[in-house]
Amino acid sequence: MSTPFRFSAPLALLLAFPACDSAETSCVPGVASPGCPVPVGVRATTVGHTTTAGKRATYVGPESPFEIRSTADDSVVFEGAAGPEVTAQDTDEKVRIIDFTDLQAPGEYYVEVPGVGKSSPFVIDDGVFVEPFYGAMLGMYGLRCGSAVTFSWQGTFYNHGECHMGDVAPGGWHDAGDYGKYTTNGSFSLAMMLFAWEHFQGKLEPLELPIPEQGGALPDYLDECKYQIDWLLAMQDQDSGGVYDRLTPYCATCGADNQPFDPLNMMPEASTNDRRLAPISTPATADFAAVLARSARVFEPFDPEYAATLTDAAMRAWQYLVENPQAKPPTNINYTGYYLTGDPDDRFWAAAEIFETTGDEGALAEFETRAPMMSFPPNWDWADVQNLGLLTYLSSTREGRNEDRVAELTTAMFNQADTMKANADRHGYGRSLDRTYYWGINGVIARTAMTLELAARMSGDDEYRRTSAYQLDHLFGRNYYARSFVTGMGANPPANPHHRPSIGDGIPAPWPGLLIGGPSDRSTPLTATTWKDESGDYESNEVAINWNAALVYILAAHLP
Repeated sequence: MSTPFRFSAPLALLLAFPACDSAETSCVPGVASPGCPVPVGVRATTVGHTTTAGKRATYVGPESPFEIRSTADDSVVFEGAAGPEVTAQDTDEKVRIIDFTDLQAPGEYYVEVPGVGKSSPFVIDDGVFVEPFYGAMLGMYGLRCGSAVTFSWQGTFYNHGECHMGDVAPGGWHDAGDYGKYTTNGSFSLAMMLFAWEHFQGKLEPLELPIPEQGGALPDYLDECKYQIDWLLAMQDQDSGGVYDRLTPYCATCGADNQPFDPLNMMPEASTNDRRLAPISTPATADFAAVLARSARVFEPFDPEYAATLTDAAMRAWQYLVENPQAKPPTNINYTGYYLTGDPDDRFWAAAEIFETTGDEGALAEFETRAPMMSFPPNWDWADVQNLGLLTYLSSTREGRNEDRVAELTTAMFNQADTMKANADRHGYGRSLDRTYYWGINGVIARTAMTLELAARMSGDDEYRRTSAYQLDHLFGRNYYARSFVTGMGANPPANPHHRPSIGDGIPAPWPGLLIGGPSDRSTPLTATTWKDESGDYESNEVAINWNAALVYILAAHLP
């Protein structure tokens, strides 16, 4: 029998906790105001920790003892001394790190440092990430295109009507704060969802989601994935096997710098832009081949006939790539979006997935030939998908892999995982990527959990999972702002995301469960301080499926 998500006090209150004042000052953490020019108080997760996770917080101030207090009666349940001063170069601060890993008793707590302030409250409980996971899945469901969407969160009702019903390829997820749909990023995002299924199926299969397909033959989680898969199937040209790059608003007189986006306050059902398929591209075709091959493996136990359809579509796309070895790049002339990329990494990922699904020796040979030219970067996104291929290859149980190649790539993977672990230990706010920032960096931080999880699985060392949990801490409030970066969750979450339904629906609270991109202005060395919670700031406050899917993955990793 399926077990539905259930809200539990006080955690349900915590998920949308308002901005909190410390006892010493009326300043709100993360909000500049007269007399409060910089964030104040103790910066810690504003959601919580599992019982055995590493538990850390950060503050600016003198060396001091600290106390962990129960919110029930303010009693001290744990105390200790802060660590030495650490230079946070990306915020120009001298910070100190508090470690209270040994506190494992379930409950609701806050950190207090005398003379500095308090943290927002947080929960310690092994189920602390169940409801945030539920919220992140609502975030994905809320991005559906081609159907009406209806759900409630924390007592607020959200909905939009049927939208973009004239799309040649209906369905799928809206890509980001806009209403475009892109094969490359759509495939990449779906892949992270499917990796989560592969790694955590036992946790995900029983969960019920408030989606129209709830309780059907498929697990609800896979129903949400299937909504995207069916759209991707419609993006394939049936004659050639190639795949159209995107389906977005089209403007014959517009160029790359003058794109036909819908107005910021327009709900999806009100959009009347002319939407067209962009030409076939090899990056889109390769990403399609990769994720459809992966999808076939996932769905085969539940629906073999559907899985066979997915395998056939993946192989026709793969054959297109074989017959078209020269890149056919995407274009954003006359179409919205900036997903412009070459195709070597996309072909590399496709080769790994085709081999893993079918055992195709040609695909294996192509992967292993390309492997020496591919790095295993710690930070990666839609434009460099080679890590998906590397993760698939290293996890493979198929015979035929080159042992030397496996050893080389395994070493490269552990080198990156170890680097991320060291970064998280020395960075003032626990970031696995240290001082790396660019557009969508919060999604990249969440995505580091995928490499860390593989390292944990291959080594048996749970310290990699602890590093992964520190990234959740960072996203939920252990950061310069002492704020959550996820709408509707934690303390003082984003109020004005660059997300058209959040702007256009007339509801004060934005749509929940959406991870904003995060500070990204690299014109200053203090990039960490540049986030603006403004709907017009798409560079730091937009939402996107490739960031949210990464959030789904990292939350799934820490479900009970």
